[in-house]
Amino acid sequence: MTVGFLTSQECFDEIDFPDDMYFAGRMALQIMTAEQANHAKSMFLAKMSHEMRTPLNVIVGLTDLMMEEGTPPDIKENLKKINVAGNTLMNLISLIMDVSMIEAGRFELAAVEYDVASLLNDVATLNIAYYSNKAITFEMDITEDLPCYLYGDDLCLKQILNNLLGNAFKYTKFGTVTLGVSCARESGDDAWMSVYVSDTGIGIRKEEMEKIFIDYNQADANASHLVQGVDLGLSITKKLVELMDGKIHVESEYGKGTTFRFRIRQRFASDETIGSETAKKLRDFSYSDDKKRAQEKLVRPDLSYIRVLVVDDFRINLDVAASMLRKYRMKVNCVTSGQDAIDLIERGKPVFDAIFMDHIMPEMDGIEATARIRGLGTKYAQTIPIIALTANAIAGNRQVFLNNGFQEFLPKPVNILDLDSVVQRWIRDKSRE
Repeated sequence: MTVGFLTSQECFDEIDFPDDMYFAGRMALQIMTAEQANHAKSMFLAKMSHEMRTPLNVIVGLTDLMMEEGTPPDIKENLKKINVAGNTLMNLISLIMDVSMIEAGRFELAAVEYDVASLLNDVATLNIAYYSNKAITFEMDITEDLPCYLYGDDLCLKQILNNLLGNAFKYTKFGTVTLGVSCARESGDDAWMSVYVSDTGIGIRKEEMEKIFIDYNQADANASHLVQGVDLGLSITKKLVELMDGKIHVESEYGKGTTFRFRIRQRFASDETIGSETAKKLRDFSYSDDKKRAQEKLVRPDLSYIRVLVVDDFRINLDVAASMLRKYRMKVNCVTSGQDAIDLIERGKPVFDAIFMDHIMPEMDGIEATARIRGLGTKYAQTIPIIALTANAIAGNRQVFLNNGFQEFLPKPVNILDLDSVVQRWIRDKSRE
């Protein structure tokens, strides 16, 4: 005997509705089915993002640590390439997640105060490292009146810049890639950031110009065998620019090069400008070298008086986090579940100065574990700093964690300088040194 199952659409079609009710109901069912499919896709991508970022955290974290440890130059160079490849893959994962979130209508901007020079440096460093084997000159058109600090979604801005620069380097065999950034006050603290990315690459045919911002489209399919990857970036770039009240347009001459220009609305966080010295460092890429040296030769204080708890269900991630924290000589305890963390805090021994809490864990996630710790009612449980360590690093998630009892948010793979900033702000107690 064969047993068959009808789909929800087939079940609906079996019922004898009046025509007007039938068509209205069928339309509603189709909308509901589309929403369910979109939700299922978003949930799947979120899960896959977490699963992929988890091993990437190990790859990037361990290579960061190994590059600090007096590694021979030839091995260090290979470690840098692994590190760059890991960060590039992480950016691609973030890009796919952003597309999914926007399509599902769940993408929200998360405005923070950010360091403009540091952001531009990070973007330049990543792209230079990945395409350093090409005969390309990279220039930055940066003026000294650029603001030191702006208020906006820095993660989205990085994504836009990485997408445009990635395309420029990818489609340019030799010549020049230029990143230009300026900022003008509109009224009050409102600011318009204007950016252009120009290259001397293969260019875009006139008949292809309207297609380049279509999802997953590659303007010149015949060129795909010449370069790595597909164009996921331009569609999401346009959407992110528009979310920030901006517009983007492209100018191109086939065979000679392309220039993308966009402007987005930000807010001034201060009237301080980067000045001539920082502008020159950015243009000369010595700012980039300074920051790289700062990470590789970071001087960590002796925090042997500190004890922290790290919570993560993936044991290798525990090893990476513990190794990073032990660089400060602090004592590190590790557990693999939220319940274990709750039990330790409730018992009160040993006393911890901070908790690093993974987000997605089986049985109980980090948000629920943190809520239950805060709910224990003791002053210790209510005030201990809890820092989210998460591979679910979607733009806008930082505020979700801050609203749920966390003091700070660290995306995986964990950046050494970001970790140091958290340690300095939330854990170090100079009165005990």
